[in-house]
Amino acid sequence: MLFGVIILNTIFSIFAAFSIAVVKPVLDLIFNAGSSSTANHVTQNIKHGFLQSLNDLINGNLQNILFVPGDVYASLLNLSIFIIFIFILKNIFKYWASIVQTKLEEGIIKYIRDKVFHKMTYLSVEFFDKNKEGTLISAITNDVSTVNTSTISAFANALREIIQIFVFIFLLLSISPYLTFIAFSSSIISLVLLKVATKYIRRYAIRMQNAMADYTTAMQETISGIRVVKAYNAEQNAIDKFFSQTKKFVVSAIKHRKVTTMIPSFNEIFAIIALCVVLFVGGTQVLVTKELSSTDLIAFLFYLFAIMSPIALTFDNVSKFQRGFVAAERVFNIIDQEPSVKSGNKTIQHFEKEIEIRNVSFAYQDIGIIKNANFTIKKSKKVAFVGASGSGKSTMLDLIIRFYDPNQGEILIDGVNINEYTLPSYRSLFGIVSQDTTLFNDSVLNNIKYGLDNVNEETIINAAKIANAYDFILQLPDGFNTYVGDRGVMLSGGERQRIAIARALVRNPEIIVFDEATSSLDSESEKIVQDAINKSLVNKTAIIVAHRLATIINCDEIHVFDNGKIVESGTHKELMDKNGIYRKLHDIQFSE
Repeated sequence: MLFGVIILNTIFSIFAAFSIAVVKPVLDLIFNAGSSSTANHVTQNIKHGFLQSLNDLINGNLQNILFVPGDVYASLLNLSIFIIFIFILKNIFKYWASIVQTKLEEGIIKYIRDKVFHKMTYLSVEFFDKNKEGTLISAITNDVSTVNTSTISAFANALREIIQIFVFIFLLLSISPYLTFIAFSSSIISLVLLKVATKYIRRYAIRMQNAMADYTTAMQETISGIRVVKAYNAEQNAIDKFFSQTKKFVVSAIKHRKVTTMIPSFNEIFAIIALCVVLFVGGTQVLVTKELSSTDLIAFLFYLFAIMSPIALTFDNVSKFQRGFVAAERVFNIIDQEPSVKSGNKTIQHFEKEIEIRNVSFAYQDIGIIKNANFTIKKSKKVAFVGASGSGKSTMLDLIIRFYDPNQGEILIDGVNINEYTLPSYRSLFGIVSQDTTLFNDSVLNNIKYGLDNVNEETIINAAKIANAYDFILQLPDGFNTYVGDRGVMLSGGERQRIAIARALVRNPEIIVFDEATSSLDSESEKIVQDAINKSLVNKTAIIVAHRLATIINCDEIHVFDNGKIVESGTHKELMDKNGIYRKLHDIQFSE
C-alpha cells in the first residue's frame, strides 16, 4: 500500500505541476500568437543536453501538439480542453491517492493499537502495578493517534509534497538553472533554522504527551470513582484537578505551536527575498541582456510561487515528526516491555498429589512481603490463609497463581517447578473468586462463560445452581441475557459474588480460590454466598484467604500470617489450643 501511495502521489504531483506548467503555453499563445520569440531562441541556444531536452518536452512538444499554426481560435480551444483534461486527471489521482493513503494510515494505526493492546494484556500484573491506568489508556488512544497525525500522515504528505517540489525544480531548471540556483539559496538558512528549532519542538512535544496522559488519568480516576467523588462532595476537587492538567496541555501546545509556526513564517520571508532577487536578476536578463524571454520569466515566477506551498508544507510536516517521535517512544516502550512472569514450555491438565511452597520469599520494590514461607497444599484439602491486613496472605495467593514469581525459593506442583508450565495451562487449574469482583458490561451469560468459547448451556446452568445464582438470574428482566452494567452495577454485592463463583465453577477447575470473597457483604448475603462456597468446594482443592474466621473453621489446615511470615499452622482446634495469634484474632471477632 505504501508503494501504491507513492505511485499515485507521484502521478498526482506530476499532473499538479503540469496544471501550473500550462501557464507557459498560454503566455506564448497570448503574447506571441503561437510563434517562438527571438528571445526564446536565444534561451534555447544557451541550453545543452538534458535541460534542452527537458525544455523541448515541456514547452516545444506541448506547443506542437496543441497549437494549430495560423489558427488562434483552434489553439485556444485545444489548450482549454487540455487544461480541463489535466485537472480532471489530477483530481482523479488525488482522490485515489487520498483513499489509499487513508487505508495505509488507518491500517498501520490499527496494527500498532492492536499490537500495544495485545502486548499490554499479556504483560505481568507487576507492570500494571507500576503504571497508572490513565497513562496506559492515553498511550493506546492519544499517543497512537499522535503517531498517526504527526508521523505516518506527515510522512505520506511530505512525500507527496517532495515529489511536487522535484517536478517543479525540473520545470524551473528547464527555463533557467541560474535563476533556480538563486531561488534555492535561501533553503540553506531554512535547514539551519529547522535544526535549531527541533530540540525545542521535541521538548514541548514531550510536555504535551505527558500532560495528555495526566488529564486522561484524572478523567479515568474520576469516572471510576464517581461514587466516592459524590459521597464526599468532591466534584469541584475533581474538576479543578482535571482543569489543571488540561491547562498544562494547552500551555505546552501553545509553546509547541509558536515554534512550529515560526519555521514556515521565516521560510516564507526568505523565499520572498529569494523571489525578489530572481525578479531583479531575471528582469535584467529580459530587459537588458536579452538572455531570457518575458514569457519564460513570467512562467518561472509562476513555478516559483507554486513551489513555495509544497516547500512550506514539507517543512511543516518535518517539524511535526518530533511530536510523533515522542508519542512513538511512549508507545514502543510498552511494546518493548517483557513480562516479568514468563511462561514455561510444559503443559499441565491435572495435578495428582500436592502443591509445595518451599523457602519462598518475595519483596515488592525492596519491601519484604513474604519471608521464607514453607508449607504444602494436599489435593482435595481445604487450606486457609488468615492474618491481619498487610500480613502477606493475599500476596502468597498471588504467588501460587503466578501473578508474581518469588524472589527466592520455589513453588512446586507434584514435584515440578510451576515456572516450567505454560501460564494458560497452569492457571486453568484455578477458579478464582476475589473480594473485588469484576464483572464486565455484558450479559450475565457472557460474564459467566468469560474467556470460554465452547461451553454448553447445561454446564452454565449447573454452575449457576451450585453458586446459588440460578434463581435470582431467572428473575432478572432478560434472565441470562440481562446486561449487568459497568462493573456489574445493576446487581447487588451478593449477586455479583455469586456470578463470580459461577464463572469460576463453569471451568471445572481443580483448585478453587476464594480471596476474602465474603468480607464486603452483609450478613444475609454472606450466608447465601457462604452456602454457595461450601457447595462449590465439594471434591475440590481449596485455598481460602479469609478475614472472618467463621468461614474457615472447618478447613483441613489454617496458616496464620504475621508480617510476611507463617507463624502458626494447624486445624482450627489445634490453633485454638496453642493460644497464640489465631486465638487472639478469634477471640476479638467472636467477642464482637
